[in-house]
Amino acid sequence: MKHWKNSAAVLVASAVTLASPAMAQNIGQIADGLTTQVSSIGILIEVVSYVLGVALGIAGLMKFRAHSQNPNDPSNKMSTAFMLMFVGAALVAIPAVLGSGISTIFGSGADTTNGNNGFGLSL
Repeated sequence: MKHWKNSAAVLVASAVTLASPAMAQNIGQIADGLTTQVSSIGILIEVVSYVLGVALGIAGLMKFRAHSQNPNDPSNKMSTAFMLMFVGAALVAIPAVLGSGISTIFGSGADTTNGNNGFGLSL
């Protein structure tokens, strides 16, 4: 136990001495940093929604195929296949809906997003 206490003390001491102070000068620079981070999160949400949408679409097609091979199997219901396809299509459509929804709510002067670029950022 004493070894862990010594290691923790060395870790804390090195973190304190090697840490550099934050160099944000004013609120504007902090806001710019947050804007950049938020737009990156928007791009991440778009990419994840595309990937999950395609994966759920493929899973829905596989359920359709499994149902056609054995329609009496209760685990291969048509409703499950339709649900997977519907949710997959909705996830793929999220970026387009986000852009038009922002324009509808906040007007045409608002920053919009789509699948090609985030909030005004080019990939």
